[in-house]
Amino acid sequence: MATRLIPSSFQCDCGHVSHFFERTVRAIELDSGRRGKSVRIADSERDEHAIEFSNGRAVAVICPKLGRCKISGWA
Repeated sequence: MATRLIPSSFQCDCGHVSHFFERTVRAIELDSGRRGKSVRIADSERDEHAIEFSNGRAVAVICPKLGRCKISGWA
């Protein structure tokens, strides 16, 4: 299961860590809560990972190797 490391960093099951600005993550959480549907943000690494937000919280990491990995909680 993927984990949330700090308020703006996420670790995939494959070991990749995605870092974002806290302000960006807060804005996406608010946006996903208002829209009522999922929103994704992606990092700019070569093997791009995306973080999926739904109902105001991060729910999954989308990995190019493993697919969709649910976020189990905080590390």
